[in-house]
Amino acid sequence: MIAQISVSAQDAAAYRRDGAVVLRGILGPQQLRLLEDGIEEAYANPGSRYSRVRSPDGQGETFVEQYVSQRSPSLKALMDSGLVGEIAARLMDTPSAQLILDQLFYKSPGVIVPTPWHQDTPFLRVRGQDMIRVWMPCDSSPPELTVQVVRGSHRWNVVYNAQGGEAEKVTKPEVLGEYNHDDLGDDHLPPPPDVARYRDSFDIVQWDVQPGDVLVFQGNMLHGAQGLPWYDRPRRAFASMWGGPELRYHAPRGKAFPAPGSLGGDAMIPHGARIGDHEDAFPVGWRARA
Repeated sequence: MIAQISVSAQDAAAYRRDGAVVLRGILGPQQLRLLEDGIEEAYANPGSRYSRVRSPDGQGETFVEQYVSQRSPSLKALMDSGLVGEIAARLMDTPSAQLILDQLFYKSPGVIVPTPWHQDTPFLRVRGQDMIRVWMPCDSSPPELTVQVVRGSHRWNVVYNAQGGEAEKVTKPEVLGEYNHDDLGDDHLPPPPDVARYRDSFDIVQWDVQPGDVLVFQGNMLHGAQGLPWYDRPRRAFASMWGGPELRYHAPRGKAFPAPGSLGGDAMIPHGARIGDHEDAFPVGWRARA
């Protein structure tokens, strides 16, 4: 895991201020090849931890798979290079970055269904501020198809419910693998605000992205994506969530994605424990040299 990047002071300041930033052209040809090859090989041969989601009228398709780097040689090589973990640690300003979750997103050409506004936090077994999402597209994507965020929402100090509200109106599961999102999250939490309906009431940040760009946002942020009636190309991305060593383990009341190093065997981790003390469950993707 060799240091390969530097984050500019301007990018770090934007991340601290807004909770999100796009790092332009940070992936080179080799990393882009691993990214695209890994997404395509995983999409062509799905594992067990996937779902396919369509709109209520059956239009469009979004394929999502969890922990895909564990079975894709190309994506594993990209993660093992240390590049992704270093991006996370540099922006969190932590001495290391530990993997919490990785996912593949593949929106097929044709009708592009919106991604409902949501927060990743209720799906996870961690809580805290040292948490970051690294979203790596391998296609050009206009602002309406790229992930958008509500500026500053990572500082609202609230965890929203993963179910109900806008999500029910936008998408429904058509084919489900091992992980049914309807079973995830603590149901006692408040519903997220309806950002799509009241866009003018929120400070929404959006970008266009090109292959080689990396979109990074704080792990507690509200985010989503608009759709299009028709788009002639897929929108493919590989996203990972990382935490610093002081991030705390959360034992949910309901179901949540397991820690990646255990995939279900993390029940013995004490609630509130530092993930830095449980590197077997949350593997280190990058660590600063002593």
